Amino acid sequence: MNYNNIKRILLNSIMVALLCNYCIYSQDCNDGYTYFADIPDNVDVLDQDQSNCFSDDDLAVLDSLIWVNELNDDSPLDIGNQTWAGERLKVWVATYYPGGDNGITQKITRLPDNFGQLSEIISLFLEKHDLTELPESFSLLSSLANLYISNNYITSLPEEFGNLTSLTFLDLGYNYLESIPESIGNLENLEYLFLFNNQLTSLPETICNLNLDWDGIDLNLYPYFACGGNFLCDSDLIPSCIVNSDNFEISMEQFYYSFILSMPQDCCPYALEEGEVNFGDVNGDGSYNVLDVVTLANCVLGGTCAELLYYCAADLNGDGDYNILDVVTLANCVLNQNCGN
Repeated sequence: MNYNNIKRILLNSIMVALLCNYCIYSQDCNDGYTYFADIPDNVDVLDQDQSNCFSDDDLAVLDSLIWVNELNDDSPLDIGNQTWAGERLKVWVATYYPGGDNGITQKITRLPDNFGQLSEIISLFLEKHDLTELPESFSLLSSLANLYISNNYITSLPEEFGNLTSLTFLDLGYNYLESIPESIGNLENLEYLFLFNNQLTSLPETICNLNLDWDGIDLNLYPYFACGGNFLCDSDLIPSCIVNSDNFEISMEQFYYSFILSMPQDCCPYALEEGEVNFGDVNGDGSYNVLDVVTLANCVLGGTCAELLYYCAADLNGDGDYNILDVVTLANCVLNQNCGN
């Protein structure tokens, strides 16, 4: 055998050995887990012995999210900031953050139906997207302790939302929630509940089963409970623990929660419906006079009509705006003494 043949055989042997070593290492994952040779910087692996193996259940959810939202990410490990331990996804920061590294740079509009497969996730951040609902499988996230999903367009929660009994922090602020399911009373470990700036007109009596500090504010100036900026106006539809709470009419600054805001319930539409105030009675004193005209003219000039307590009584012509046409309409009916007719 000549030297070249020997050299070729040795090189082939070395290559086979290297490939086999790689195969053994790359396949050193249990069934249901996938090996990744390179882990991106946005992924933090807490277990040194994880061996680059990641749960197929968790990866499938991330892949589905990419697909249903047509995201530009190539790998499930590219989405947001991820913390893994025991080969499972534990913390996922997927807040919409177009200019930096603290989330994802594209808005999502839908969570995939298999979202419940993230069965060991502890903290989930899905703020500032265009989500309108949560899939029914969301209620399967039995390990979820912290949910931050503010500044979306969510109108309702799954009926079995109360199955998330590990929750301690629930931030639903700045959404479009019209109702809260009865099962919320099952969240036995809940310590913080933010419901402010939604579309709520009522709350279930079961909410009073929660062991919350309904009046308290912590050392970081976070309320334990807050529900200002809703339409909670009918006392018959509001449980006593809510209506008697010191935090009934507070909210927080919208984007960073950097300070508490006074945010009364928006009861103007309710007052109109119940006949407690009428179109044109802008100051709510029960009559139509020059004070209403002056109040309306001033708020139109200052662009502050939406800040009036009875703002909804100021749009006299029903065009959805506050302008000189409303002032003229009100002035004429005051002069002719036919307002409200």
